Parts: sequence; structure tokens; C-alpha cells
Amino acid sequence: MDSAEATHPLRRLGAECGGAGVILEARTLSKRFGDVQANAAVDLALRVGEIHAILGENGAGKSVLAKTLYGLYRPDAGAIVVDGQQVVLDSPARARALGIGLLFQDFRLVPALSVLRNVALALPDGGFWLRRARLAARIRATARRYGMTVDPSARVGDLSVGERQHVEIVKLVLSGARIMLLDEPTSLLAPQEIDALRSSLRELRDEGRFAIALITHRLDDVWALADRVTVLRGGVVSARFDDVAATGDGELIDAVVGHDLPALRSCAVRAQRARSVLRADRIDVADDRGRLVIRGLSLTVAAGEMVGVAGISGGGQRELAEAVLGVRPTRAGTLEVLGHDVGAGGARRVLEAGAAGISEDPLETDVVPGLTVTHHMALSRLEVPRRGIGYDWQALERRVARLPEAAELGLPVGDRLVTELSGGTVQRVMVVRALAGDPELLVAAYPTRGLDLATARITQKLLLARAAAGAGVLLMSEDLEELFLLSDRIAVLRAGRIVAAVAPGATTRHAVGAQMLGTA
Repeated sequence: MDSAEATHPLRRLGAECGGAGVILEARTLSKRFGDVQANAAVDLALRVGEIHAILGENGAGKSVLAKTLYGLYRPDAGAIVVDGQQVVLDSPARARALGIGLLFQDFRLVPALSVLRNVALALPDGGFWLRRARLAARIRATARRYGMTVDPSARVGDLSVGERQHVEIVKLVLSGARIMLLDEPTSLLAPQEIDALRSSLRELRDEGRFAIALITHRLDDVWALADRVTVLRGGVVSARFDDVAATGDGELIDAVVGHDLPALRSCAVRAQRARSVLRADRIDVADDRGRLVIRGLSLTVAAGEMVGVAGISGGGQRELAEAVLGVRPTRAGTLEVLGHDVGAGGARRVLEAGAAGISEDPLETDVVPGLTVTHHMALSRLEVPRRGIGYDWQALERRVARLPEAAELGLPVGDRLVTELSGGTVQRVMVVRALAGDPELLVAAYPTRGLDLATARITQKLLLARAAAGAGVLLMSEDLEELFLLSDRIAVLRAGRIVAAVAPGATTRHAVGAQMLGTA
């Protein structure tokens, strides 16, 4: 190597990042979307036999980095090196050929097909044509090897989120992935499912065949799994920790958060004098398996007030949101929305009274196959104009196109099938639908999940505008920055109970995080 090569910045970085066991390197990777700099000169080295956490809050650029390493995005600058050779990842197919696999946050399984068929479709060796019995045996053996239970004959649509994730991991292993990029793998799991997943990931790491990148915003994931940590904040590497065991809690939190931000608004004093649009008094709510996940919960939301709910995944947020919207019955207590007893009329009465919701997983709960964007808008509080004995869908489409929310969020063309849209675009459709009828109570569960930085900021401003117009907003999020920026009050939910109610200006994210985890 001549002197010019030795002093080239990419060469120097390779010498610094490389070393024994390094299988993949990102060298000064940058990626921009319009005015948003999602990643800026990001360096990363993944080693075989390690779990490397890529830590940061929502919008930090973690998922963009993962998708760039998987070939979904082309970097604007920088280089990707696999097995010591610089490569061009111009497609996911090229990434997979090099042994790179990505476990998407919203999964990539076909619900109508069996586990066996889903795995077969991902195999590079014509797996779809393998004998069913042989492939089924491989699936069972692989799952068992890493402490999972997977039934090859089960229909994916009938599986829990945790079970689907096991299928995704088995699919990665059998498809030949050596480098596993796991995008927020614990974000949708119940606590017991998180424990099972962590055990499986440790087995994968300890086998010494895989390099695992764990993309997460959860500190407990880092403590439980990570060997090393790279922290992203605003698309930039803000810190690295090569020895997690020797790293303090405060060091990680400072690297992720930077500093505590003030709330964007505060109407808590005025809200105390306003009428209640939501009143829950000692309610109990069970999950789909009949287990009580909300216990004796009391909560109010006033007109013009945004109340945030902070809690780890599986803490009862989903069940609370569904109960408020009348989708899930309460077992005990009283629940009133806009002056109506929810138990007396269910979801229809709640909607007619003036409530709307953005669900935790719209792809699973809100999207109706075969219906267009305009058809989905008709499932809100918007009235569909009549034309003769039928409905004037074109008139509704024109009305929706004139909505300020539709223009700001870039709503797709009305005749597009929603099932053909990306997860982030589906989220935009559902946000517009929820806001379209000017609801007096908006239940927003993770409203910015899956959105890029710019669109997330627009969505947050729309929620603030709805509250400023006098609506009550119940906001659920695992993103403490989002809760602190938007909320007048924050209710901390742990194990189905509200353990604290705080004003953002009177506490810190560090303190709320400790209350969420029960370490306060």
C-alpha cells in the first residue's frame, strides 16, 4: 500500500474499525432524504460472536442505517465493507447473497400462508421445491437449537407477535444470514416474549457464527444483550461504548438523550378547569388470552389537554387504547368517553360521540384488504356523499384531498389499495383518517412509528394543533422525547397500573425511564 492509500480517510478508518472477527464495516456512511439528514458520516464495525447495540431514540437514524446496510437505500457517501472487501449493496438481493439479513420491525411474512411456505419463499436454494417433510424438520431443528418453538404447519396469521418473530429468526438462519440486523425486535413484545427472545439471541451469539446488530431505543435491551454499543443521535454517532458491563446508566442516557427538552406547550392549568372528554375510574382490562393487564386504572383527559402514557412494551398500553375506543370490554370499573358510558354502546357509540383512534399496529388491525385509500377514509367520521342510490366516492376523494392534514402528510392517491402501500405510508393514511373528522377525543397509540424524521415532526405538529383546537388527546409512546415534547401530563404505566403522574417540566426523562422500569 503506498502512502496515498495509507492516508485515505476510508483506509485509516478501516484500520481503526477493523480487527479480528470484523465481518461488516460501515465507513462514514451518510444518507439524506430531502431536507432531512438521516445519517451523517456513521462508522460501525460488526464482529462475529457479538451483539452490537445501535442505540438511539426514535428518529435517531437507526432504521435508515439498517436499511442502508441491507441494500434498501443507497448511501450518498461512504462505503460498506464485507469480509474485508468494499461492496456495493444496490438491492436486498445483493445483501442477502453476502449473508446480510434484516428482521424488519413490521415483519415480512405472508399471514395467509403457513410457516413452512413463508420460510421456503426466503430460501436461496429453491427451498420452495424442497420436500415438505425435510424442510419442516429443518425448521423445527433450527428453532429448537435456539430455544424457540415453531410449528411449520401453523398459519402465520394465527400466530402471536412473539411467535411470528421466531419464524423470522428461523427464516434468517435457514436463508444463510451471517450478519443479522434486528430492527427494534422487542418493541411489540410482551415481557415474557422479550425474555424468550433475549435467550434465543444469546444462543445465536454464543454459537460464534453470527454478527448481530441490535437496533433499539430501549436501555434494558442493551443491559440484557449488548457486548458493545454505538449511540446515534440526530443521525450522528454521539458515543461508543466497547465495554457495556463497565458503562454506567447515566452515561448511556446522556449519550442517547443529550439534554432534557422542555414541553412544546402546556395547558395543564387551563385543562384542570375544562370538561373531561375521558374518564376512567378503577377499570380492569384483559388481553386476548384473558389475562388481566390493566388493573384498577384511573385516568382523566380534559378538553384541550394532551396526556401521555409512558411504559415499556406489553405494559397494557394497547389494551388501554382499545378499551377507551370501545373495541375491548372492561372487566370492572367505569369508563366514560365524551359523556357516554363506553360499555353501553361499544365502538360505534364512541365513534359517533366524536372519538377517533390511531392504533398501535394499523397493518394488523385497521387495513381492510381490497379497499382503497378513499374507502378507508369512509371508515372514519367523514360522511360519504350520496349519488342516486349509491355513494359518490369521487366526491369523498376530492373532499379528502382538500384536508390540510392530507396535504401536509402527502396522502397517496385515493384509488390506491392500502395493502399495496409501505408501512410508513399506511401510517400516514391512518393519521389523516383519525384527524379528518375533527375528533373531540383522539387516542393516538405510537402515531409516529415507522415514519421518517420529517413526517414524524409534521404528525406531532398536527396532534398539537388538534389539542389547541380543544380536543383531548391520549398519547401512547415508548419514545420519551416525544412524550416530553408533546404532553401536558405524563402517566407512567407499569404492569397495568399507573405508578406516577408527572408534569414534563417538573421531572426528567431519566426519572420517568426509571419509573417505567421499576428502578426508581
